[in-house]
Amino acid sequence: MNTKTKKATNGGDKAPTQKLSATKGRAMLEWYGKRAPKSIDWFPAQEKEVYGNLKAKDWNKLFWGDNKQVLSHLLKEYRGKVDLIYIDPPFDSKADYVKKVKLNGQKLQGVDQNVLEEMQYTDMWEKDEYLQFMYERLIIMRELMSETGSIYLHCDWHKNSHLRLIMDEVFGEDNLVREVIWNRGNASGGKAGARNWIHTHDTILFYAKNKETSTFNKQYDEYSEEYINERFTHTDEKGRYRLQGSDNRKQYLSESKGKAVTSVWDLPDINVMALERTDYPTQKPQTILEMIIKASSNEGDLVMDCFVGSGSTIAVAEKLGRRWIGCDINKGAIITSTERLQKIVSEKGDKTGFKVYNVNHYDVFNNDIQAKQLLIETYKIDELSRGDFDGTLGVDFVKIISPNRVFSKLDAQHVIDAIKKSKTLFTAKTTSKQKESVFENKVIVICSGTELDVRDFIKQENKTGVDIEVRDIQSDKRELDFKKPTEASISYVLKGKKLNVEVKDYYSPLLMKRLELENEGRLSKKERVNVFDFRQAIEHVVIDINYGEGQKKNDDIAFNAEAFLHKDKKNDLVSVTHEHTYEKKGTYTIAVKIVDVLGEEYFETREITVK
Repeated sequence: MNTKTKKATNGGDKAPTQKLSATKGRAMLEWYGKRAPKSIDWFPAQEKEVYGNLKAKDWNKLFWGDNKQVLSHLLKEYRGKVDLIYIDPPFDSKADYVKKVKLNGQKLQGVDQNVLEEMQYTDMWEKDEYLQFMYERLIIMRELMSETGSIYLHCDWHKNSHLRLIMDEVFGEDNLVREVIWNRGNASGGKAGARNWIHTHDTILFYAKNKETSTFNKQYDEYSEEYINERFTHTDEKGRYRLQGSDNRKQYLSESKGKAVTSVWDLPDINVMALERTDYPTQKPQTILEMIIKASSNEGDLVMDCFVGSGSTIAVAEKLGRRWIGCDINKGAIITSTERLQKIVSEKGDKTGFKVYNVNHYDVFNNDIQAKQLLIETYKIDELSRGDFDGTLGVDFVKIISPNRVFSKLDAQHVIDAIKKSKTLFTAKTTSKQKESVFENKVIVICSGTELDVRDFIKQENKTGVDIEVRDIQSDKRELDFKKPTEASISYVLKGKKLNVEVKDYYSPLLMKRLELENEGRLSKKERVNVFDFRQAIEHVVIDINYGEGQKKNDDIAFNAEAFLHKDKKNDLVSVTHEHTYEKKGTYTIAVKIVDVLGEEYFETREITVK
């Protein structure tokens, strides 16, 4: 800003003048590219696993996928039904967090991402990108909240002021209930000897959908012994009491709830030796979530965390008898949260359970029917039950090629033949100048990758007059993620009614490729990382001993995780054997899922007959 000083003609000097911008109405934060979403792409959810009691009436849900897509998916069923949201979003701390991978006793970790480390969480943003990211998601979250609902947003000094203005805009500044300060006690953001104030707190912004109707249960801390001895100095037949107010009324210790919790929470961070510690880089202590969930929800209410991380929110919600929804784009977060919740559900032994879903993170399909259905839902295709085409998009016909392989010239020839066979399906438009018919509708081919010359082949060989448009989901739907398969060898030994399942071998092309790249930079053989035991590569094994029990053949079959084999902390190797005794004769389907240290998965089923 320029400051101009003018000299007065009467011999006196006038003071410098400053120009100030006027402020009008509610404060709003602006940034380059700011836009409120008018419509949101919707992607189907694919049910992957079931944990807990199969007879549970109301399933809790954990989603793997971009939370914007998950939130839009949830709008169909949960609009106006979520009672409490807690989020611990990126802080824009300019740091990368990586998963600590251990192979053959060698822990591979560091500040820089290692090819054998899996990116667990990245927190580097352009300012405008970060603000738009949060703005869009907060708008959808507000749509999901009930009229008695609240939201707690956990942040720190990096984006506190920006997020508060966005929250003011989305929820209304009148609905800011409180700004909570979490004093964790231990220093961060610099060494104790740094030439600066030592950073020891975070901020939690607490907003309501409607401050007048929101749920809030006041919380109390128990009085310390020192406080009791200092304040409750009188005693009678009802016990210790203190005199309160101008009328010196008696307040008995036995009737007091304790000291009301203020907006400054002196709660220690997670200890290195704490049982709740998961080694997830952004994990927050359960005490914070207990405070929030008890205060702003009641038993049976629906709690949501769409940056679920290590799963602290949903773990505490499960323990406190709340229903919950969690989601995260990071597969490591889903694995950590699943293991954590599985233990809680198993220990509780009641009728609760949860399901794990994928939203737009799909495996490569051995079942082409399942793959076709997902693409039909993604592209919003009107499905056809008969004929040579899979569906229609408007007036056009659609042919889906298996995403397990690329679109080949042979596939293209089959499409051309199908057009010739079904010529009556297409609407011709002719003019006097045209000798051949040209058709108004075309065929859209949806595939995952193509042979290099397949489009040239179509131009040369397609004489039908019907255009063929190729849509490669790798470019047309780049946000879709189809993962490559891993390999495993599993034995199933049945003696009488006793079944022994054992993983004999496991192989991950991704892990081996990263291992190869890692060892290229290690000159000596001693420094090289090798997998001598396949169990070193496995994070956990999950087994369903009666896969598809009670479900119809055409339904999506839920994976009931009845056996969950964790790593042994002593030797860092996962157990790979499981025994089960069947009570009844019959034919059963066994399903085994293996998850490795990089989050890659292997899945197979085997049918056995108990005589």
